[in-house]
Amino acid sequence: MFTYLLYGMFILACIILVVVILLQPGKADAGALFSNTVSSTAFGPRGTASLLAKITIGAAAAFMLIALTLNLPVLKGARSILESTPDTAPVATPSPSPAAEASPAASQAAPAASPAAPSGSAAPAASPAATK
Repeated sequence: MFTYLLYGMFILACIILVVVILLQPGKADAGALFSNTVSSTAFGPRGTASLLAKITIGAAAAFMLIALTLNLPVLKGARSILESTPDTAPVATPSPSPAAEASPAASQAAPAASPAAPSGSAAPAASPAATK
């Protein structure tokens, strides 16, 4: 609900800013800004700010602050990748293979055959200290 209120204020600030800028009178023609005449007040001291100038400054400040507020991750519900924890995926439980279930005698014979080295291959040394 708070987010909708901020969006409404943001759109209102945009509309006010556009209207007030378009209502302001021009300071001078475009050629006068680049001339060296003393009468050009484009960069000179200003008098008191008019009501339209004050409204422009307020609308611009509101526009920027609301835009920054709307970009906060708290309002979007977004989280950083670094803060996120992995979803709890179902852990795969090791299931016996169908071949092992089919013949229990084969599974008992396999451990007995594994410690013995094949007759045609050379067995690797157990440790470097044993070869010295």
